[in-house]
Amino acid sequence: MTTKNANRLVWLLVLGVLACGWVLPPLMDFDAAQIGTISQAMWRRGDFWTLLNRDYTTGLDYDYLDKPHLVYWSAMLGYEIFGPGHMGMRFFSIVATLAAAFAVYRIGRQLYSQEAGRWAALIFVTAQAIFLSSHDVRTDALLTAFTVLSIWQLTLFASTRRWLPLMLGFLFLAFGVGTKGLIAALVAGAALFFFLLGRRDWPGLFNYRWPAGLLFFFLGLSPFLYAYYLQFDMHPEKFANGAYGNSGVKFLLWSHSMDRFAGNRNLVASPEFGFFYHTILWAFLPWSILLFTGVWSRLVEVWRTRGQSLCSREQLSFLGVWVMFNIMSMASFKLPHYLNILFPLLAVFTAGHLWQWQSAGQLLAMRRMLRVHLWQALLLWALLLVLALWSFPLRDAWIWLGLLAMGGLAWWLYRQRSGMALGDRMVLFTAVGALSVNFFLNAHVYPSLLHYQAGNRMVEEVRQRRIDPSAVVQFGRVVRSMDFYLQRAVPVMDSAGIARTVGMGRTLYVFSSAAKGDTLERMFPSARVVVRVPDLRVTRLKASFFDPAARAVGLPEAGLYRLGPVAR
Repeated sequence: MTTKNANRLVWLLVLGVLACGWVLPPLMDFDAAQIGTISQAMWRRGDFWTLLNRDYTTGLDYDYLDKPHLVYWSAMLGYEIFGPGHMGMRFFSIVATLAAAFAVYRIGRQLYSQEAGRWAALIFVTAQAIFLSSHDVRTDALLTAFTVLSIWQLTLFASTRRWLPLMLGFLFLAFGVGTKGLIAALVAGAALFFFLLGRRDWPGLFNYRWPAGLLFFFLGLSPFLYAYYLQFDMHPEKFANGAYGNSGVKFLLWSHSMDRFAGNRNLVASPEFGFFYHTILWAFLPWSILLFTGVWSRLVEVWRTRGQSLCSREQLSFLGVWVMFNIMSMASFKLPHYLNILFPLLAVFTAGHLWQWQSAGQLLAMRRMLRVHLWQALLLWALLLVLALWSFPLRDAWIWLGLLAMGGLAWWLYRQRSGMALGDRMVLFTAVGALSVNFFLNAHVYPSLLHYQAGNRMVEEVRQRRIDPSAVVQFGRVVRSMDFYLQRAVPVMDSAGIARTVGMGRTLYVFSSAAKGDTLERMFPSARVVVRVPDLRVTRLKASFFDPAARAVGLPEAGLYRLGPVAR
């Protein structure tokens, strides 16, 4: 098999693994299901402009001033194509991930070589956090894609001084800001500034066309500014984020990112400076060891040359990235997926480091890294077998066949001795290892985990028992995944509302979480349990959950209770 054909085969596997994540696992509570329910409600109303969320306790709608509009618009367009399920919601996030991989390829080719560009694209798309963001849909896939598309076009403008890349770069940047606020502009701006500074490209740095590009930026941003202006700036009487008189325009251009950085509005999570440093170790797997080898090599080079190498090496994927990495590390509010926006340039840097090894003939270092990646893959495959044979027994023959085929391909790539460069072997072998793990996760582990999430499981039960969805209500709090899969805003009722409705002769099917089930049974002794399902927050599991014996002990269960004179 030639290198070209091996690359094609691996990219077909990439599409297959992404497709498994697109189709098979249900949405996870809370963020993905929340975005799904908000966009579903907008789609049903035919309203592109107004963001409304549901209060967790009352179920009432309120004006939602948090994530900008583009993620909801992309989901609404997906619903038009695939219907209002998770396939529609995820579709454009997956398309965006593939578009980002193409931009990474073009940046790597521009900065290093076509070979490095191919490696960079594969490194990016097989990083663990990128796989996760393609099915646990938040804003990150779109944000990452539009930011790197912008960087690609603006670096092309810096090299060619042509208007089209300038226009496209600022339009893409506007879409990034319309996905998650100012962070897109900060990352792109830092990367481009250090790129031009490192090249000592003073005419490029102070080019008069940069301000002209802002016209295209605000043109692209205008739909988001208009939507926020309509909902908030024109209605200062609206209450949002704990205050009246909110400006949606200011929120989009400043507050969304800065509130998280400063910890305003009690936005504090993982405030310690080192959070992203240990997060990247797993989020950038299986490439994190190679990445930090490259970072260490570059730092040693800077030290030995007393900084002169900063102007002999590209800084788009080094100084620009690590300056933003450390600025982001100072934020008061940090979550693991916030790092995804830096992964395209980290992939370019990692591929560039490997290409420099190969160009310099450092074959010993490359062989040692290949062995490190082999042991890393063996460890991950051992964990995979533990899950498949013990924790979540795998009985689907097609998944076993897929794993065996991927394992065989990985071993063939590792043992390949002729006709393929060592760098290609390393990247393709490591990528196939990551693909095999994520194929197993997307096809088996995540669906198995979501078996323990109450909202989507209860919707399955409601449909199997042919219960009228309009008779289903929630007690205690909103469960987003139930709203999403029942494709309606399931009303939340308190005990008085339930008693009043049942007293009018109506039959209700009341969904109660494990935490509220005892309260409901105590208030309504006549309530009959129709079905119980496991009720765990699958994004925050304890290690004991993976032991089947321990999992079965004391498993919390949500219930569906029938109250009223007649069953439906």
